[in-house]
Amino acid sequence: MSSGRQPLTPFSIADILGPRLVPRAPSGPQLPESCLDPHPRSPLWALEELTSKTFLRLDGQRAPQPSEGRAVQEALRAGPASRRKRKSRTAFTAQQVLELERQFVFQKYLAPSERDGLAARLGLANAQVVTWFQNRRAKLKRDVEEMRADVASLCSLSPGVLCQLALPKGAPSPSLATTGPDSGPHLSEEEIQVDD
Repeated sequence: MSSGRQPLTPFSIADILGPRLVPRAPSGPQLPESCLDPHPRSPLWALEELTSKTFLRLDGQRAPQPSEGRAVQEALRAGPASRRKRKSRTAFTAQQVLELERQFVFQKYLAPSERDGLAARLGLANAQVVTWFQNRRAKLKRDVEEMRADVASLCSLSPGVLCQLALPKGAPSPSLATTGPDSGPHLSEEEIQVDD
């Protein structure tokens, strides 16, 4: 071990992919010399060569080389009948979003006449208003499901842990014995502030 080299095990990557240290006796039929490559290539190269041969085009053209893969994939995606280009994402102004949100609070679904009026007032296409409302309803649904999951996880916690979560950081922890219906300060309905 003075050479500083680690001994190779039969299952190490270096042993599997590296040069053979011990010549092996042939255990089966010998491959013809034409099959032996004087320049060993990596397994990745062999895979690329196999796939390029496998996917030869029917019209006799050569198969694309691995380095040409991206260009070929993009060309195949476009196809002979190019699809209609997608419209770029609409960037709504803050005023448009504010008005759309305000309307959404009162109505989750708009009648066609209301939708047309809102689109005209905001300077948007009818389809943009439809899409915005669809996306906003989907977001609301996700948010509600997330809140339900949060409530369900909180319900599974012990009362002591819930009490700790309810206290501000650094506040002393009241004992559970003193927390009852008559312990602690109470606020009357006049003292409770509600933001409208």
